[in-house]
Amino acid sequence: MSIKTLKFSHYRAADNGIILRISGLLRLSVAAMFFAGAVLASAQPALANDDGPASYADERYYDPFEPVNRTVFKFNQIIDELFLKPAAHLYVAVVPDRGRAAVSNVIENLKSPVYLVNDILQGETERAQITISRFTTNTILGFGGMIDVAADLGAEPHSEDFGQTLATYGAGKGPYLMLPFLGPSTVRGTIGKVVDSFFDPLGYALETEEALIRAGIEGLDKRARFLDVSEAMEKTSIDYYASIRSVFLQNREYEIRNGAPEPITDIYGGDSGN
Repeated sequence: MSIKTLKFSHYRAADNGIILRISGLLRLSVAAMFFAGAVLASAQPALANDDGPASYADERYYDPFEPVNRTVFKFNQIIDELFLKPAAHLYVAVVPDRGRAAVSNVIENLKSPVYLVNDILQGETERAQITISRFTTNTILGFGGMIDVAADLGAEPHSEDFGQTLATYGAGKGPYLMLPFLGPSTVRGTIGKVVDSFFDPLGYALETEEALIRAGIEGLDKRARFLDVSEAMEKTSIDYYASIRSVFLQNREYEIRNGAPEPITDIYGGDSGN
């Protein structure tokens, strides 16, 4: 067999591997949508009764596992006080604002493939084009994504995940969850996190140790960015757990709407006229 034949066979095998991987991801996405729909349909509360429509607050803050969630929340607080918060304070004290901004920008730039896949799955072609434009511009002109050149040119950043994709297909968020180490989520959001991990090209390229280092840097960056907000909320909240839950769920709804105003809810159950 000639060298050219060997090279052709090698490239053909590589192409087949890529095609099989993409095909597998698409099948995974479809399967996840059906699975999430089934799980969330069974987990969603009965929001209406014979006496009339249920409370909007009950629907928004559905937390049937609250005792367990509060226990996990206390565990996360202990971990945060012992490790994450001191590390975040040290990070802020040592690394200047521009350095931290560069780290945040690189992290966001590396998430572009995940954003792009979910843009496409949601049928958001314009936002998909923006994601491609931002990634290309910031990678080339922004020194690997350290500088957000695209934002200065008018391509504002946005984020998408598979949890939001499921929401656009009508899947309910299901019960609120407090995950160990990861923090607040929902059943829909947790499924989304798992599926998104398969959309991330770096997940296939990095070794286990490298993946853990990346996760640690992302966690430190996120904790540092919300350091002041979280400390202020903890000091002023009567119930810190409930405050975190409220802020998280409202922010998720805002993200799912892509920043659009919240629809007006008719508390009398009639037609709002909108």
